[in-house]
Amino acid sequence: MIGVPSVVVFSLVINVVVATRSYYKTNSMSLSELLNRNPPSSTPETWTGKYFPTPPPSHTPAPPPLHGGVPMGLNPNCDDAKTNLTVDWNSSPIVYTCFFPNKRIIPDFDIKPILEIEPVPKLYSAVHYCMNETIVYQNPIPTFGPHRPAWPRYGEYKYVPVQRWLHSLEHGGIVMLYHPCAHPLEVARLRRIVKSCLFRHVISPSPHLSTEMPLALVTWGKRLTMSTVNVDVVREFILQNALQGPEKISRDGQYDAELLKAAEIVSDTEDTDLCPEERIKALSLYW
Repeated sequence: MIGVPSVVVFSLVINVVVATRSYYKTNSMSLSELLNRNPPSSTPETWTGKYFPTPPPSHTPAPPPLHGGVPMGLNPNCDDAKTNLTVDWNSSPIVYTCFFPNKRIIPDFDIKPILEIEPVPKLYSAVHYCMNETIVYQNPIPTFGPHRPAWPRYGEYKYVPVQRWLHSLEHGGIVMLYHPCAHPLEVARLRRIVKSCLFRHVISPSPHLSTEMPLALVTWGKRLTMSTVNVDVVREFILQNALQGPEKISRDGQYDAELLKAAEIVSDTEDTDLCPEERIKALSLYW
């Protein structure tokens, strides 16, 4: 005790010890003495009423998951999917424009698809950052990491920032990316497959893909890059990796800036039947 003389402290300790010993001397009692003094009742419990004044609700919705203290979804004080969007993208057309339209990337059938796996720590929980903070990634096409609380509506965009679509991966979605100068026929083939496989998809151009591998599919922890589209490879990747995010959330997102076409239901809202065979077979008409 700061400011209290040591003599007074010592006296207080003495008094406490003496009082404690006196209490246990006069109040100590063996177990048998306690039982004899207060024998247990042999009368069975007859109370049949409720333990609470009112029963609990039949279903209490779980609160939104907290990531770094910020819940997912819309929040006017954090992320309303409308304000400060230039923090992630300043609306520059450079991210979706091919400046050499007469020199589209020619597919190279000798280049095989590359599957990259980035192990996600078992206890990893991605942090949500509000729109007053900048998010920078070590890899321009990440497979997991911090992101915005409001995830994008599923569908195809003129462009959607990585800070948004990364949240879709956490929910088990598939993100299709393509270089702005990728060959239009290859982009169309990949687009048809993705749209025919599941509702939970986001499609966007990305300037970060190389001219050797101008096409990509991204899921939580995995990235498949391609020069050309092989329907069997794409379908197998989706079957094995879609819906594998840590959060099994199927509902649509809130961010929809530059959304060109909203996603349509394929099997059901939960995507229980990924890449239905009849839909994939129907795509052969386009090949």
